[in-house]
Amino acid sequence: MTSFCDLFQTSPQMKIMVATSHADGLISDICTFLEPFNATVDISLFPGEHTEHVSPLIGKTDTIKDFHSPIRSATRDYETIVLQDVLHVHALPHKLLQLIYRSLENSAEIIVVQSKGTAESSEIEALLERSEFRAANTISDLIEGYDVIVAKKMHMWGNGL
Repeated sequence: MTSFCDLFQTSPQMKIMVATSHADGLISDICTFLEPFNATVDISLFPGEHTEHVSPLIGKTDTIKDFHSPIRSATRDYETIVLQDVLHVHALPHKLLQLIYRSLENSAEIIVVQSKGTAESSEIEALLERSEFRAANTISDLIEGYDVIVAKKMHMWGNGL
């Protein structure tokens, strides 16, 4: 899992969000990796089965009522947002990505983790591009059974927020 966590651009007291439809060991691995940075990990739980996680890094945990609802976040609040098996089932994926775009700091990243076969990576990359994320890249062999798609919010590109 270290290679997945190496995707994070770490800094002291960084803040990330994990939005997921099934909280699993990925959250624990992220918290363990970010512990030396005194980071904060906020969690948004979409409908699904979730394992409870205990870590001093976990800030707030929001329960999202359905796949029509947005995440709850402030503008420019996160350095990274991880979407785990949410984007392909969300009723309004473009609107969700627009909210995420505003929630990320300048030059921040979105990481989409999708079970293999649930959505075409090229479609997800195109959706990210339409939502003003740049340099979308799919990594198929980082986590067994998953595609990982990374894209960047570039300051003063696209929406410029």
